Amino acid sequence: MEPGLIFALAWAVLALVAGVALIVRRRWLAETITAERQSNVARAGARGPSSNVFLIVGLVFVAMGLFILVWWASAAF
Repeated sequence: MEPGLIFALAWAVLALVAGVALIVRRRWLAETITAERQSNVARAGARGPSSNVFLIVGLVFVAMGLFILVWWASAAF
């Protein structure tokens, strides 16, 4: 296998894992970031990112991983 192909497949797997993790843990991530921002007295009213942000980013990562895997499968045959 070529080094570029190995890198692409590794990137696809990492993208799928990261995307699924972002989708599954999106509420926890949003609540944790919001709590961290509000922990400082000077920034008591600070808002954190919405859980929808992590959903969208997670879906983009999953789509990227699937695209790479489909590209590799179609090029192999």
